[in-house]
Amino acid sequence: MREIQYPFSLFSVPHISFLAILIPLAIVLAVILSKKFGFTKKVVWACVILSLLCEIEKIFFFMQEIPGGYRLPAEHIPFNLCPIQGLLMLVLAFSQDIKKHKYLISFMYPTMVAGASFAMFVPAVIAQGYHGLTELATYRYFFYHAMLVFMGFYLYMSKPIEYSIKSVGIAITALTASAIIMIWVNAFFGWDPVVNFFFLVRPPADNIPFLNLNNGWGIYMLQIMCLGVILVSLCYIREIIKDLPALIKNAVSKFR
Repeated sequence: MREIQYPFSLFSVPHISFLAILIPLAIVLAVILSKKFGFTKKVVWACVILSLLCEIEKIFFFMQEIPGGYRLPAEHIPFNLCPIQGLLMLVLAFSQDIKKHKYLISFMYPTMVAGASFAMFVPAVIAQGYHGLTELATYRYFFYHAMLVFMGFYLYMSKPIEYSIKSVGIAITALTASAIIMIWVNAFFGWDPVVNFFFLVRPPADNIPFLNLNNGWGIYMLQIMCLGVILVSLCYIREIIKDLPALIKNAVSKFR
């Protein structure tokens, strides 16, 4: 089994440096490209290719020697939300009519921005001590998630669809359905105890103030669901403020 000798510490100077450089850079690049080109599949395709290259690097980094050959540990199968985004970008890249993918884009934008940012702030794999500053995988990890932050903001700013308060419901519903499916996926790969797709088995890192198992798994699931709803809502705060009054007014008029 491969031994990594240079663990990367959470919220150390290198970690904070990655955050301070990559997240603002992703946002600035999204602003520039969206204003200059609007929505174009060339940007999507570029991110698809980079996503594939990152996944290939991850496979080579984590591949383990076993008697008679090699295997990739189940925990590194791309079933977490961020690797799945690469597949969703591929769907957009091949799409003939982007506007038909309103549900998909409504889900991708907040989960890319909030999910990838969260992964950079609390990097689960790095917290387990697999990566170090001497490893290419560390830079791949942060680059990939910064690219997702960029793509999320780019999808929002270039407006391939019209976002509304309905997008909040679409994103939360899709995220909830995905989490339920991933509970079963985690159970299927239960032979590998470190599997933790969507962070549904245990928190992404130890000693997190909010996401912990101090009160049991049920409370932990409630906490992680509430966190997801809050983050998605924050991503759509502009649409909520704009559309909520009319939504409430229509709802009240129906009950009169």
